[in-house]
Amino acid sequence: MKDRFNGGSPRDPNPLLKRLDHMVATGQVTETEAQRLRAANGPEELEAAVVEVRLRHATTKLDAAVASGRMSQSDADNNAERIRRGEHPRGLRSHLRGIVPRGR
Repeated sequence: MKDRFNGGSPRDPNPLLKRLDHMVATGQVTETEAQRLRAANGPEELEAAVVEVRLRHATTKLDAAVASGRMSQSDADNNAERIRRGEHPRGLRSHLRGIVPRGR
């Protein structure tokens, strides 16, 4: 299954790795994150690095949602834990996008 982040799967990292320079230039990932993604030794390490990037992005939105009163801290913690476990369901992504639109 393809996802918005890497355009492929953890077993086929090439789409992600080919786009890293662009992703750094546009602020989607930091240079440190890009270095970790490039250095990943196998699909498990790559997936762990991807999860960290997803968690950083989600945490920004979750913190904003809690600060604005649109989400409880408990709900934010539960969502962050789901991401830490490697979940990245479309419904959760849509929910987070709806809380704080991209670019904020």
